[in-house]
Amino acid sequence: MHDITAIFEDGRTVRFPARPGEVVYQAAYRASVQLAHDCLEGACGECKAWCTAGEFELDDYSDEALSRDERDQGQTLLCKMRPRSPCVVELPYPSGFQAGHAPASIAARLAAVERVSSTVVRTRLETDQSLDFLPGQYANLSVPGAGVSRAYSFASLPGGRLLEFFHKLVPDGAMSTYLAQRAAVGDALALTPPSGHFYLRENGRPLLLVAGGTGLAPFLSMLGHLARTPRPAPPVRLLVGANAAAEFFAHEQLAELTAILSVEIERIAVSSEGWTGASGHVTQLLRDDMLRDEPDVYLCGPPPMIESCAGWLAARGVDRHRIRAEKFLPSA
Repeated sequence: MHDITAIFEDGRTVRFPARPGEVVYQAAYRASVQLAHDCLEGACGECKAWCTAGEFELDDYSDEALSRDERDQGQTLLCKMRPRSPCVVELPYPSGFQAGHAPASIAARLAAVERVSSTVVRTRLETDQSLDFLPGQYANLSVPGAGVSRAYSFASLPGGRLLEFFHKLVPDGAMSTYLAQRAAVGDALALTPPSGHFYLRENGRPLLLVAGGTGLAPFLSMLGHLARTPRPAPPVRLLVGANAAAEFFAHEQLAELTAILSVEIERIAVSSEGWTGASGHVTQLLRDDMLRDEPDVYLCGPPPMIESCAGWLAARGVDRHRIRAEKFLPSA
């Protein structure tokens, strides 16, 4: 059996198993996951999708349904795709297309809440069953007593019952107010199934990770995953920015990861108060020599940081297909 992770255009993720020799469409149908299709003979191209991770074989199909260029770019036909390993496929339509079998929400309880910097709180949520997701993805967490939810990236490893998140405290924020004033171990929360196109592509390429503030969270999940993977991990450079030195967090976790992985970490703070390191915005840490080994680049943080980094990379001709970004947008 090989797990298939299907990510819809709106970021919703559904996972289902494929039996040996089974095509992805059949596996999805068996799991009551509806996928776009028509002929089911590899002739129409209606079930075309991108395979971003994993190995597979394709049965005979028409060149009119899937051209050689499309195949070389990583596209596939789900009615003819037979997985040889766990695979991730991205679908060019939203999850509203299908009812799916994944629950609308997942029950959890607050297992721990801790202030880890001047502006950041770490929470751990416990679920009844283990939760799989792709390192880098996020979930929407309900705010107890507020009737709203907020999106946060997983900082923990996939496949466990204990989920870790980092929350930046903002004035009058719904989740911030709850965490600062009312949160208690044992509180009931709910989270949506994992979502998002921002996840680690394991292709062996070097990695350049750029984090602003709590944008570090998904990188902790990615690095933790690489640390426990048996195959050799690629070299990683991690750039971390904050407004002030007191806002940096996850020092122990990063120290543990650097003891296992080949990770170079550079930090920078906007304010120099109490800080002897580099001062300025995280984009000021970017240097041309960081691109010599043609890394995959992952950006996570506030929109101005993402846009500044993307502009710097574009000016140096970095292939946009090697750049992935997650903007942390303020809640309405």
